[in-house]
Amino acid sequence: SSSKPVLRYAAVRTLNKVAIQYPAAITACNVDLETLITDSNRSIATLAITTLLKTGNEVGVDRLMKQISSFLSEISDQFKTVVVDVIKSLCQKFPRKHTVLMTLLSNMLREEGDYEYKKAIVNTIISIVEENPEAKEADCEHTSLATRIIHLLGREGSRTTTPAKYIRYIYNRVILENAPVRAAAVSALAKFGTASEDLLPNILVLLQRTTLDQDDGVRDRAIKHLIQLIFSI
Repeated sequence: SSSKPVLRYAAVRTLNKVAIQYPAAITACNVDLETLITDSNRSIATLAITTLLKTGNEVGVDRLMKQISSFLSEISDQFKTVVVDVIKSLCQKFPRKHTVLMTLLSNMLREEGDYEYKKAIVNTIISIVEENPEAKEADCEHTSLATRIIHLLGREGSRTTTPAKYIRYIYNRVILENAPVRAAAVSALAKFGTASEDLLPNILVLLQRTTLDQDDGVRDRAIKHLIQLIFSI
């Protein structure tokens, strides 16, 4: 309740950190945290909301997500990443809320942001899809979201320290998804092959398998990329 933003920030940041390990201990402060949701300092408001999400119940998730999405464009990528981390833990805590949370992640993926922030979003979506059976069904229905994720992974994935993780996820889209997503996955795999000589042999094998796809468009795209990569050797 201090009039000084720096003190309010320090207090709510401390509560946020404590809530990671001991959320029940912070519930007594929820009333005070609620008053900070509308704080003019968006960093303070973000920390207040993410703390409430850690300590609150399933009923309050929708309201808090709506509140934070209203000013996401006003906070730094660092604080947006904090929001992404909280969303990941919420999906584990309240799996039935995955639709609301995936929608927010989808909207966040559309916005501008640095690589680390975008990578955090993609990793969180991958985690949700792999761990939540209901989210797997939703992921298949949201073609535009799946395609955006795959394009991002194709562009940035080879720069990471664990490219095989992303290649595996992308190739699983070739097996499990509809034709537009499979086509996007084929192009993303080809980008890994172009970016890394070490990865190229495995990528060629995966593209070779995809030339047997039942969809003409996916099959033609796989053949095109396969030929391009072979001639680049």
